[in-house]
Amino acid sequence: MAEAEEVLNTSQVLSVVCQSDIVFSHPGDEVVLSCHLKPAISAASMEIQWWHKEDPVFLYKDGRVTVNIDFEGRVSLPLENLHNGNVSLTLRDVRRSQKGLYICEVTSESQLIQDTVFLHISSVDFSLVAPSDTLSADPGSDVILPVHLSPETSAVSMEIRWFKGKELIYQYMNGQEMTNNDFENRVSLSIQELRSGNLALTLRNVQQSDSGVYTCKVFHDGCQKRGVVHLKVKEIERVNHLRSVLKQAHEDITQQRVKLNETINLLEETLSHDDRSCRHINSMEGMPPFMQDQSNQERCDIEDGRAGSTCRPTSKVEGERSSLRTIQEESNATEQELSSPDTSSQVLQRLRRSEGVSLTERATQTQQSPEATMQSTQERRQETVAAEQERSSPAVQPQTQEREETSQSHSAEGRGQRRRETRERNCQIL
Repeated sequence: MAEAEEVLNTSQVLSVVCQSDIVFSHPGDEVVLSCHLKPAISAASMEIQWWHKEDPVFLYKDGRVTVNIDFEGRVSLPLENLHNGNVSLTLRDVRRSQKGLYICEVTSESQLIQDTVFLHISSVDFSLVAPSDTLSADPGSDVILPVHLSPETSAVSMEIRWFKGKELIYQYMNGQEMTNNDFENRVSLSIQELRSGNLALTLRNVQQSDSGVYTCKVFHDGCQKRGVVHLKVKEIERVNHLRSVLKQAHEDITQQRVKLNETINLLEETLSHDDRSCRHINSMEGMPPFMQDQSNQERCDIEDGRAGSTCRPTSKVEGERSSLRTIQEESNATEQELSSPDTSSQVLQRLRRSEGVSLTERATQTQQSPEATMQSTQERRQETVAAEQERSSPAVQPQTQEREETSQSHSAEGRGQRRRETRERNCQIL
């Protein structure tokens, strides 16, 4: 009987059998490559090794386990089931790069047995969904920037990056997180939520400077997906009030500037008009006396034509003509008196001596220095201008007429007085 059992054991052939030739999976899934010994004997004392194409993935020998660094933490073999002949390999967080042929190899004493299974990773067409509206948050509060994969797909094996503008603030890759120094302890992402495709980023204690555009980028098997979130942190009420005050002050200053420019333009026009008037007066002062007389005469003619008034310009020439007429009248009166038969030679001699004295005085006046002559000429001009201004005034014209009439009456009285004195002297001489 014992010999029969030994013949049976040696006649059995040991083999390893994979349950399926091909296994389907999605990126990020957990998959089991099922294999077992046939007959189902214990494999605890055997050497078990799994290969991915030509690369070793997992090795069990003498109770010790060795794992390839590319699969570290994501591959296992159930040692408690080895006594049942179960040599299946479990893969977690499957990646697209891990698809292909897997080989299960078992060594028992000098016998080597193996089988193969093909892992197919389906390509999933997903998109990254982000809100279209701008998010609003209060200063000092926490805000979640919501982004997720659609359809729901595990993102554990993906690389995730968050940017503020062009600045990288957060990165997730191979289970590791990295944060920008400016956002340290302020941003985070739930690793557990990645299995359901939730890539939302939490931003804590937001400030006014955190307002802006945030971009989430997902990299997987050479593909890239992108989602954009707009965030606006509300302003403090005091800042809004200050801004409105500054805006009102700016408007007031602008209005005052416009009014000031209008006033400056008006003053410039007034000063320009005054300068033209002064230049006209100065040009009149520099004119020769006879031109001033002519100008006064023209002004009087214009005023006579407008108002019908009487304008009597007084000039040096008119005064000299009046003096000549007075002297001629006195000479005529004297000649009439001297033509009488009662006139004696003594009277003629006295008259000649008086005429000689007057001629001598005139010669003396003629021989005066040029400086005195110029001075007297300037004085006469000033008197003439003053007289013109005084007579050109409507209020002074009646007074001027009265003075002229008074001076004419005085002149007549003077001539009568001189005639009487001449007669008296003639009578005394006779």
